Amino acid sequence: MTDGSAVRPGPDRDKTINGLLEQYRSFAELIGALDVSDWGGDTRCTGWQVRDVAGHVVGQAVDLVNGTIGSRTPDQQAAAMRGQSPTKLAARMHAATDTFARLVAVLDDAAWSAPSPVPGLTLGQGIHALLNDAYLHGDDIRDALGLPHDAGAGLPATLDFVLGALLRDDTANAQPAVARLLVIPAERFTRQTGMDTHDFVLAATGRGDRARLGLADDINIYR
Repeated sequence: MTDGSAVRPGPDRDKTINGLLEQYRSFAELIGALDVSDWGGDTRCTGWQVRDVAGHVVGQAVDLVNGTIGSRTPDQQAAAMRGQSPTKLAARMHAATDTFARLVAVLDDAAWSAPSPVPGLTLGQGIHALLNDAYLHGDDIRDALGLPHDAGAGLPATLDFVLGALLRDDTANAQPAVARLLVIPAERFTRQTGMDTHDFVLAATGRGDRARLGLADDINIYR
């Protein structure tokens, strides 16, 4: 169990911003390479096809740059984009990414640490959450299409977000099997725990087998 003083460093501003830009560009390339026949594939996101996962992520990026993030639910974002082709959605994602890059160029430390539209998260943590969301949903699409997961920089950044979310979860961090993991730097996670980073991220986000990793069923940052 954590002693109440356990902390993780907050997200680094430049690294997190560049990470989100990279994830958004990677997502645009992923969906832009798809055929319309791929669009109807079922995903591990209950009730969502590939087109819905793509629509949510693109819709979220559009809301972000329009200053309306939080005004639509994921289902509403997905529904609004559902009739668009992979090429069209990829173009919208590229455009939103370019706009976001211009907007964040003026962020200073005070803005980074200020509250975000998401209750309980700073702006920096909110952008970290968007990075996590883009990586995970890209992985959902890869899984649906039988593609290998992306083992690049987005994976440890997502792990870092997941560990931070579990640290803020009193139910999760009260469990010794979880508490011991929460202060481990993401880049040393597999070496210190023996667990595969991707497997842990899937388990802790409700996408993988928690029991196989010795985690309780209620360990899920989205529960």
